[in-house]
Amino acid sequence: MANYAPAMRDLLNPSASSGTVLLSNVPCRQRRSLDGRWRFIVDPYDLGYVDILTRRNRQGFYRDHKPRHKGDRIEYDFDWSDELVVPGDWNTQDPTLHYYEGTVWYRTTVQVDAVDPATDPTNRTFVHVGAANHTARVFLDGEELGCHVGGYGPFAVEVTGRLTPGTHSLVIQVNNRREPDRVPAMRSDWWNFGGLHRSVDLVTVPRVFLRDAWVTMDADGSLVAGATVDAGDPTTDAATTADVTLELVDSGLTVMLDPVVDRPGEFAARFEADVERWHPGRPVLHRVRWRCATGQAGGGDVDTFDDDVGFRTVAVDGNRILVNGEPTFLRGISIHGEGPSGGRRANGPEDASTLLDWAADLGANFVRLAHYQHDEHMVREADRRGLLAWCELPVYWNIAWDDPRVLGNALAQAEELVVRDRSRAAVALWSVANETLPGEGRHEFLAALVDRVRELDPTRLVSGALITLPTGGLDFTADDEFGSILDVVAINQYLGWYYGERDEIPSATFTTPWRKPILFSELGAGAKHGLRGDEDEIWTEEFQAAVYRAQLEMIGRQPDCAGLSPWILKDFRTPLRVLPQVQDGYNRKGLVSEEGERKLAFDVLAEAYRQMA
Repeated sequence: MANYAPAMRDLLNPSASSGTVLLSNVPCRQRRSLDGRWRFIVDPYDLGYVDILTRRNRQGFYRDHKPRHKGDRIEYDFDWSDELVVPGDWNTQDPTLHYYEGTVWYRTTVQVDAVDPATDPTNRTFVHVGAANHTARVFLDGEELGCHVGGYGPFAVEVTGRLTPGTHSLVIQVNNRREPDRVPAMRSDWWNFGGLHRSVDLVTVPRVFLRDAWVTMDADGSLVAGATVDAGDPTTDAATTADVTLELVDSGLTVMLDPVVDRPGEFAARFEADVERWHPGRPVLHRVRWRCATGQAGGGDVDTFDDDVGFRTVAVDGNRILVNGEPTFLRGISIHGEGPSGGRRANGPEDASTLLDWAADLGANFVRLAHYQHDEHMVREADRRGLLAWCELPVYWNIAWDDPRVLGNALAQAEELVVRDRSRAAVALWSVANETLPGEGRHEFLAALVDRVRELDPTRLVSGALITLPTGGLDFTADDEFGSILDVVAINQYLGWYYGERDEIPSATFTTPWRKPILFSELGAGAKHGLRGDEDEIWTEEFQAAVYRAQLEMIGRQPDCAGLSPWILKDFRTPLRVLPQVQDGYNRKGLVSEEGERKLAFDVLAEAYRQMA
């Protein structure tokens, strides 16, 4: 981007979202799936949006024009273009796009008839995108409706009144180009999957509706709830005069939420309720019913939907993590958002079920969902299974710490992360960063993220993974100032792999200056499935298993250790790993191969977890 004029750069790489809204509880809503086969056009020079004079191209691909007469020159045609499946990444669907980073235009047609909910004047309709990596613009019938910046969070654009009976062109421009002022930035150790990699839906709601509604349990055992009413028209007082209620269906308890002073449209409540609690390994989900009513004598809008929610407390006490007041050791595993096979981006309930089946086979009670926001199916499935979860922002390695626009986007991604999943009992920790490198403004940047996450959800723990490097000895002190503002100090360490001798691992010690819980958020070694040898031969399954045994012996001796999430459940794609015949574009630290074949270290960890349990 360095050679582009500033005006063109801003067009191609906006720093903030515009025209989009964040909707929660989408799985509970009336939806029409737009998933399936979409036409696509690859546009490496961005000509479909910016013309050769570096202005917005008024005849761009988003117009989805057709020739008006035999001599009309239109230099693209979606109808004759190839197809991609949505949700999905483009890298693994088309071999020519394997390494592609740039713009791809997606187009589908939406058929609407006279009885479609989208044509009902008492409704509002949104195009909801589960995630698109990285920057996306949404166009309906040639008109730009919104732009979203960030590759892993959900967003929606309103199309109320635009879907009249007939056929409509929905075009979404997606660009996954790496930029120094994006989050993540230029380098990350995972594949930069491009595309509409999560589901796209038409979501229909009443005119006045609950844009966000959540309920969870605070550390003291109280239930806390919040809601945001969206009336659409800012000149109306419907959002502030609505009646918002939450019913615990199992017990018949109904609570009226109170308006929040000086925050129009927002409602909140704190109340006591005798509910059976959700425990790791023993999940209990309660049916809750949300209702928002406006107008006199029931003559206004009524928005209602059900959700299944678990209630539990999570807190720290010195160096321990407490769940429902009980010390709980986190027997975890880290997971990337990559499918069980095919090296593709994960999406949907089947992928979530398979990945968490493998975690369950390990005996895990905890999953670290790294290094970005995962598919909502993963978190909801963890809820149903009684698995605790760590959910993370893609603030990774080096970020433009001193750029306020980058911080603004990171804060927006934090809101997407927390707002979507703060009703999920499984979520115990929010992580704001991983292995960030020292730099001017870095601590202030991370502190702003911690503050924002705690503002949005004060009921859960906040963490971030620190990088531990060799110090010349085996006594490690995690004294990065970032750790001082965290509830749980997470440490990524690779003794026996990147540094240190394997026989020294058991005698290593890890402490912090703050007597906080330590979570070993990464550890491990690489091995190619099926490569066998002795414990001293690198890349063999035996080598990896030996590192795990030494690490587990060391962890058993750490008084401040409250858990671990070894790296990683399965081998995953990354362009940083190029060793022929071994890595071949995959990080080989998985306990199973990219096709789900188990390595020796899988059983080593599973046996250790059985003994811990």
